[in-house]
Amino acid sequence: MSTNTQIKKIKVLQNCIKECITYNNSKDKIITTTGDGMVIGFLHRPDLPLKLAIELHEKLSSYNKAKLPSEIIKIRIGLHSGNIYIVDDILGNQNLWGSGIIIAKRIMDFGDSGHVLLSQRMAEDLLELSDKYNRIIKPLQELVVKHGQKIMIYNAFDQTFGNADIPKKALEQITRADAFHLTKNTLYNFVNVSIKILDIDSMLVQHKRTYEIINTSDEPIKEILHGIATDIPQSLDALNLKVYDEQNNEMKISRILTNYPYQKEFATMFNAPILKNERGRTYTIEYQVKEPERFFANTFLVDCAQFELELEYTNCNGINPILYEISHEIDETKKSSIVPTVKKSENTTTICWIKNKITKGETYQINW
Repeated sequence: MSTNTQIKKIKVLQNCIKECITYNNSKDKIITTTGDGMVIGFLHRPDLPLKLAIELHEKLSSYNKAKLPSEIIKIRIGLHSGNIYIVDDILGNQNLWGSGIIIAKRIMDFGDSGHVLLSQRMAEDLLELSDKYNRIIKPLQELVVKHGQKIMIYNAFDQTFGNADIPKKALEQITRADAFHLTKNTLYNFVNVSIKILDIDSMLVQHKRTYEIINTSDEPIKEILHGIATDIPQSLDALNLKVYDEQNNEMKISRILTNYPYQKEFATMFNAPILKNERGRTYTIEYQVKEPERFFANTFLVDCAQFELELEYTNCNGINPILYEISHEIDETKKSSIVPTVKKSENTTTICWIKNKITKGETYQINW
């Protein structure tokens, strides 16, 4: 773009910031300009940077309406809470300098247009401060920045601000090697998948998957990878997701690898690492999603000693459960020969299939 256009956009950006309530109400702040951007340092209260970011997005969203593509102002924001120094420049003006500023910039550099990215330190401070931040701050990934330094980065967004997509630069570091690392030293002693149809009209389904995991390596397992595929576009937050261990303690999301409309991949941390050959360690994942296509498939990435698959539904017409075995190598789908057990009550029917000694790569799909 031309120099005049750049200058115009910089002035609009500055005016939008000046109109923000957080900016005007905060006296203890220092601003350092960086050409087409700026560093704003708040000397008190950890929530002010994010509040300003949210307000600024609202201002720019209003400004960008009905604008030509060349006139639209796009920004990216990096937030960090850390040590800084206040130094005077040659003209006696106060400026910010130090590791806190450097980390904020490196976090910002990962962002695409619209991203509001946070360091782990700032994210954890805000998550402790108020429950409302749990709805808008999500772990993204531990990323490698300059000089090999690793930084855990969080993404802040909702329907009114931010960018829910995984930044392109972050995707470059998120590879299938991460998923393999989480599963190559594990096997499942037991897996139970329970599917309950909650509403026959909308085909709202409750999924509950419990895994007993065994570590076969000398290294402790600290986190595990999960994958969820959906028939309809749905955000991760809308799934009513719960992940917990054998003590019913919540397992927090440590990173999100994929957050597409139809596919989610994320990892959760174990509250205590799983040691070699340790028994009785389980984790359970629960979520709700509409399944208009009426099927669920489970592919085993590791060996499994016993697999149970249950389907529960209210007694009504139109439900016809069939279990299929799928071989991806030869592209073959066949009806399973496993004979299920059927339990019927006055209102519900529960069908259960059990299979022992499953090897990595096998896929079982239930259609109803």
